[in-house]
Amino acid sequence: MKISEIAKAAGVSVGTVDRVLHNRGRVSKETKANIEKIIKENGYIPNAMARSLKIGSKLKIGVLIPNLDSESGYWNEIYSGFLKAAKELESFNVTIIKEEFNRDENNSLLKAGLKLLNLNVDAIALAPVIQEESYKFINEIKDLPYAFFDSSLSNAKPITENLQIAYKAGWCAARVMNLFTKDGKNYICLQMHKKAYNQEQRAIGFFKYFDNLDANVSTYIWDDKTNYSLNSFLDNICSKEQIIDGIFVTNDATGLVSSYFSKKNLENMPSIIGFDLVQNNKQELINGNISALISQSPENQGYKTIMEMFRILFLKQEQPKNNEPIPINIIIKENL
Repeated sequence: MKISEIAKAAGVSVGTVDRVLHNRGRVSKETKANIEKIIKENGYIPNAMARSLKIGSKLKIGVLIPNLDSESGYWNEIYSGFLKAAKELESFNVTIIKEEFNRDENNSLLKAGLKLLNLNVDAIALAPVIQEESYKFINEIKDLPYAFFDSSLSNAKPITENLQIAYKAGWCAARVMNLFTKDGKNYICLQMHKKAYNQEQRAIGFFKYFDNLDANVSTYIWDDKTNYSLNSFLDNICSKEQIIDGIFVTNDATGLVSSYFSKKNLENMPSIIGFDLVQNNKQELINGNISALISQSPENQGYKTIMEMFRILFLKQEQPKNNEPIPINIIIKENL
């Protein structure tokens, strides 16, 4: 990020940013705090620091990510963030090497991870969406530093992680659902992957919110990934649930679910809340078929992951003990 871009983001002059960077001149506390926040979030590296780096140093980061064209393009947006960071850091010999895996295929994550290790990467950025395989892979990488994005793992020790707190996101979704359906009592939670830690936590958070209220929450897990199977899956739910006031979708399949229900021409369309501002979901939100979406800022996740790995591994800067989680941004039709 350039100084001019920092100035534009902060709504100040380049000279004001320069005074903050070099700690000279009078700048209000509020303006200084805002500029420092922008610098921290976007990974600006002062020229003096850049010149002090050893010539010939390099950092090769292996990225282990689900298929980029899966899940409505969500992973592709995260990877765009990786590429953006790598482009900004190319003068420091920072490169990324990508391996994709199929989260619905056994051992795909592990096989892709081992490919990266054979390429002698210096660190790994991993989406640990398959818990068992992720633990196996972490055991294989031994002392190689690794970072998490999108999801976390208990008892793991990443050098940094950029993600939402999944339980809180589920709880938040339930609270928003309660606002949309004040008289509602019957809700469906659709968990779209059987063994995904973050989706399990979102489902738990959603369920717990309604636990002490006069409401019924039924959880269904979809473990097949063809559109025909999804329709059959939803047909089966509708045959069992006579009244559905609201549906919570634990990932970016929200648009597929809302499209299914909109085509049924129901007298009372259930409120549908889910995740991610991918294109299909945006259109369904605009059409009024989705009540609200939770954004995980995927591009920012990818960008921050690489930038933080660079700071820790290349610049040898100490990482704060507690990462700031990705905000739980609620998007409705009116503020899209």
